[in-house]
Amino acid sequence: MKPALPTSPTLFALLAAAVFAAGCGSTAPSKLYTPEAQATESARLATEARRIEVISVRIPELWDRPQIVLTKPGGEVDFNEFNRWAVPLKSEVPRIVTRNLSRLLGTQLVWLREDFPGARPDLRVQVSIDQIEAVAGQQLRLEAAWAIRGSDSAAALKLGRVVVQEPLSDGSYAAVVAATSRALLALSRDVARDIAAIPAKP
Repeated sequence: MKPALPTSPTLFALLAAAVFAAGCGSTAPSKLYTPEAQATESARLATEARRIEVISVRIPELWDRPQIVLTKPGGEVDFNEFNRWAVPLKSEVPRIVTRNLSRLLGTQLVWLREDFPGARPDLRVQVSIDQIEAVAGQQLRLEAAWAIRGSDSAAALKLGRVVVQEPLSDGSYAAVVAATSRALLALSRDVARDIAAIPAKP
């Protein structure tokens, strides 16, 4: 006796599953990107070696997501599922700023508070990136503010603010990543200059 053929609903389900599997197999893989600390030793500022604690570097909520955020001309925001950050920006941006400051100030004594919560610094730095916007094919704009305090004082020794505009070479996500790294370097450079301008304690 020949085996019974599947009923029509069963056959349809099998065909649908096969089509779905074939479609999944052809889906393009996600591309992962990470910004980089771009400061070099050659750009070091002349300054006294001090212990610097980076309390935090806050990023905008819009950019606190796995997808790279790209704004199209006209204001439409695009979250592309296939172009993502390799690590969360919420944790990576503070580390990039810290590495930049370490190189710019020529000292290894720059750390994130979360890494060494009990360490006592000479200066504490807190940064707030209020806006990042990357407009496809045009530019990336970053606005940030910071405060530098002594270890034993709540009063700010220096307050700063900067607006950075970095051109995008094209409309690609790689261009956004490169511009993000350059903007973080520009921000870090201004913070480092303010740190260097604070007189060391005798």
